[in-house]
Amino acid sequence: FNGMTMPPDSTHPTSGLYSNSDFDVRHRFTLSTTYLIPGKDGMGQLLKGWQLNSVVTLQTGGPWGARDTSNDFSGTNQVNEVDSFGQFWNISGPPSNFTSGPNPIPCFGDALCGNGTAIPQPCIDAATKLGPGALDSLNNFIGGCYMKGSTVLIPPAQGTIGNATRNIFRDSGFKNWDVSVVKNFIFKERLTTQFRAEFFNVLNHPIFTNPNGPAGAGFDDPSSTNFGCGCNTPDQAAPNPVLGTGGARSIQLGLKLIF
Repeated sequence: FNGMTMPPDSTHPTSGLYSNSDFDVRHRFTLSTTYLIPGKDGMGQLLKGWQLNSVVTLQTGGPWGARDTSNDFSGTNQVNEVDSFGQFWNISGPPSNFTSGPNPIPCFGDALCGNGTAIPQPCIDAATKLGPGALDSLNNFIGGCYMKGSTVLIPPAQGTIGNATRNIFRDSGFKNWDVSVVKNFIFKERLTTQFRAEFFNVLNHPIFTNPNGPAGAGFDDPSSTNFGCGCNTPDQAAPNPVLGTGGARSIQLGLKLIF
């Protein structure tokens, strides 16, 4: 369920909201390693006291979904509630095609997208199957749709609730490798100086956030621009600019006295 937000249909509060949790990451792999490099005496301790650490994190995509917070398709006026979840659109085709990434889901129809494109035939066919009301929303009220692969997302007819329910899509996942190099200098039995060089996202691998808001990018409204785009890194979109949470490569140097 979706916490305290107002559901699209209060007469059936769990309809459409009973879905994957926002934290439903199906597969996650973490490998942490620490290697104390063999050393020997001499050269002012430069040949000993070295340590190499590594953390590899791989996880599959988290869920997100289309939430129209601008249009009151259902006629319930709940889209204007302070804690409104929003309105659902209609989907035709496998949801897996709408995996988010660095670019928005392709948008078609100049009225919706402002890009001079025409509404493609697959969107028209999907709306035709749902009746004249869906065609009117597609061509006039909204004036556009989204299509990626064999999947289309179209606006619902006035007075209806769409079938593209909560969290049916997935983002592009999370892949990160952090590395640190540590050098210990022992001056006395109880006094050690430790130098640390830490590399977060050492490969500078691009990581894109989940489109959901407010904890994500906030690009989950199909009536707004950049729908389905993970246009930020996860740390900046949260906002939570903490080292190791998905930002670009960062290097941190530190000196610590241990006693």
